[in-house]
Amino acid sequence: MPKQSDNGASPIIDALLMRMSELDRFSDDERVIAGRELLPLDVVINKHGEFGLVHLAKEYKNGNGLTWLSCLVGEIGIIFPNFEHGIRTIYETEGAAARAYLVKYFGDKKWL
Repeated sequence: MPKQSDNGASPIIDALLMRMSELDRFSDDERVIAGRELLPLDVVINKHGEFGLVHLAKEYKNGNGLTWLSCLVGEIGIIFPNFEHGIRTIYETEGAAARAYLVKYFGDKKWL
């Protein structure tokens, strides 16, 4: 049996992208999914072109209506008000690039 080179991340990422399609979670020219519309497990991109995976999205409860977001992956893996970072779900055309990025990110992880 050949050794698995990506620790099993590929089918998980494929399932996340299929979920995006089945639930119509991709942004498009007519609708950008951002802010309070983001859901856990959405694949997102920020204004710098970095991909991420939403871990937690909720409205901050101080009355100002800001949405706070926790993303897994790379530089957007912190909690912040997402309006400053231009975070939205990916376009369907960004799916292949997002898949490659996420498979590399998660596939390269070696857990202790």
